[in-house]
Amino acid sequence: MSKMLPLVELQNVDTQLRDINELLGDLPKKVDKLRSEEEELINDVETGKSRLKEIELSLNKAEHKMADLKQKIDKLKDQLSLVTSNKQYDALTQEIEYLKVELDEVETADLEDEEEKESLSKDLEEKEENLESLSKDLSSRRVKLEELMSESAESKSALEKTRQEKLGYIDESILSRYDRVSTARDGLAVVKLEGSACGGCGFVVPPQDVTDIRDKDNYYTCDICSRFIYLFKK
Repeated sequence: MSKMLPLVELQNVDTQLRDINELLGDLPKKVDKLRSEEEELINDVETGKSRLKEIELSLNKAEHKMADLKQKIDKLKDQLSLVTSNKQYDALTQEIEYLKVELDEVETADLEDEEEKESLSKDLEEKEENLESLSKDLSSRRVKLEELMSESAESKSALEKTRQEKLGYIDESILSRYDRVSTARDGLAVVKLEGSACGGCGFVVPPQDVTDIRDKDNYYTCDICSRFIYLFKK
């Protein structure tokens, strides 16, 4: 068996394992982000509904308050025609003005509550629609994640078993170098000779070394990136 073949096969297995781990690693993050957005929207909707109840209660109280004040003002106006002195007239007029000011304040507050109610109702409607859409998306992604995890688990297990088998054909010192380079080079420690250049960094390999890589069954590493370079005869 070629010395380089187990190392090349190990690289292929590690690349597949890396792809699986990256795929599974990305999906949970996206699902977690969607879950956080869903929780935030749920809290916003619940807070909005609670506030809407408070406004409804306030509007109901204001309605009764305004009706009561108007009734009192009307009664006092009726009494104006019955007074027999300027002092009584002035007192009733002053009381009517006081009640009118209070009525104006209640009406102003009532108008503000109505405006807030309208704005909040629209906002709640939009957020509830977004929540429904987000929940569907989240549910779909959860199903997708579970399916991919199930599909990938078997492949990952088989690849890890194959990896252990490949390790038995590689010298420990070579394997140690492979691990160091793999860590330093983003998981890619073994590359093919591309023409006369390193398939990893593009460094032009000296002609004699190119000949050795092609004709000799030995380990060769790039002088620049330290990756193992191979080229099997056809």
